[in-house]
Formats: sequence, C-alpha cells, structure tokens
Amino acid sequence: MKKNIFVSLIVIVAIVPMVVLAISSANYQIDPLNAGNGGGTEGSSANHQLKEQQIGDVTVNISNSVNYKIHHGHLYPKGDVTIDFTVIPEKRIPLVGNNGTRVIIDVYAVGGNTPLHSYSYYDTDNNGHYTGLQLTGTGPGTYDIAVKGYAHLRKRLNNVVLSGGANNIDFTFAGSEKLLCGDVYTNGSYPDGDNTVNSVDVTYLTSKWAVNDAGVSDERADVDENGQVNSLDMTKTVNNYAVVGE
Repeated sequence: MKKNIFVSLIVIVAIVPMVVLAISSANYQIDPLNAGNGGGTEGSSANHQLKEQQIGDVTVNISNSVNYKIHHGHLYPKGDVTIDFTVIPEKRIPLVGNNGTRVIIDVYAVGGNTPLHSYSYYDTDNNGHYTGLQLTGTGPGTYDIAVKGYAHLRKRLNNVVLSGGANNIDFTFAGSEKLLCGDVYTNGSYPDGDNTVNSVDVTYLTSKWAVNDAGVSDERADVDENGQVNSLDMTKTVNNYAVVGE
C-alpha cells in the first residue's frame, strides 16, 4: 500500500513544470520561459529589464534599462566609463603652471582608422589634467585612444584597457612626452587642423603675427601661450615642419 502511494506522488510532480511562474522583488522581476515555448518573455522592474531567449534561437535580443544593456546574456554597463587624463603641450612659456589646452579625445577600435566616438572640446587645467570625462557610448573593453590639442598634433595610445568606472590615462608617460605644436590652421574641411604641420600653418601664423602688432593675440597661433604671436611661435612651428600626428 505504501508503494502505491509513493508512485502516485511521482506522477503528480512530473506534470507540475508546465506551469510558468514569475519571480519578483522590489528591484527585479523574472518571467521564466518554458523549455518548450518558442517565444520569449520579458522580466522588468524599475531598474532592470531582462528579455529571455530560447536555447537555439538565433534571433538577437537586446534588453535595455536606465542603467544596463544585456545582449545575449553579456552585460554591458552603459555610460559608466569615465577617464581622468593628463596631457602636456610642448614649449610653453612659462613651462610650469601653463599647460592648459583645449583637446579632443577620440576612441578607436584597436588598430582602427576611424574613431568609434569623439569627445570635444575639453579644457585641461594649468597642470594639463582633466578629471571625470564620461565616455558616453563607450563600454568597458580594449581600445586605441587619441588626444589632439587645440594647436597640436594628435597623440595616440594603443591597446588601452578601459574598465567600468574611473580610469586614468597619462598621455605624457610621466612627463617624458608632450604634444607637438604647430597645427594651427583650420578651415571647413579641417575644423581642428589637418594633423600635419605644413605651409598653411606657417601662413596662418604670419597673418596673426601682423595682427599681434596692434596688441591683439590669437589663442591658436600663440602656441607657447606667452600672450604674443611672434618669432618664438614661428620657430617652434617650423621645428615641427612636415611632422604628421599619430
């Protein structure tokens, strides 16, 4: 008699999994997908949304919420990668406390030629530091990252690992490398310069040199930031003539 009761209970339990139940809390809700169900269900809450996918389904499903993106089970935090960076322009007068400049940050796929994202413009402090630049759209991973100064050639660092949260990037290699100056000419095709020091930069400097005689300086042409566009700026630009940025 006891054996018969035991067998009956097993039969009853075997058919219970056909019922689909939701699991929920204040911050999470998961709607389980039955193994034989060909469709998908979504679990959502105020902070998270999870889209389930049947095993073997090749359809790409992306779940979004305010704080997270889930892509086929891989978690990509959105908008939480920030960088603190240091960049020093060359040949400033004075050398100390005069290292602020306006920069553009470009993020590339490793070995890529076209930026995945560009971030502009950001003014570093007088020591060349900038803190808390949020790389919106760039998730944790390994990238090539470049910086271009307002009147300087681009400098690129390869295989930079970015993690979620704050990251520190030193483009100076502890002060041993600086942005090369002289890319001062801009136009509609090259609003931030053409990343080369050439004849158009020299011509631009010459034109601003004449204006400076009337007591008017030019922020871009005054490459050493001493308050005047003069022979010092020209000499520093000519020293980098024909150099192409990274």
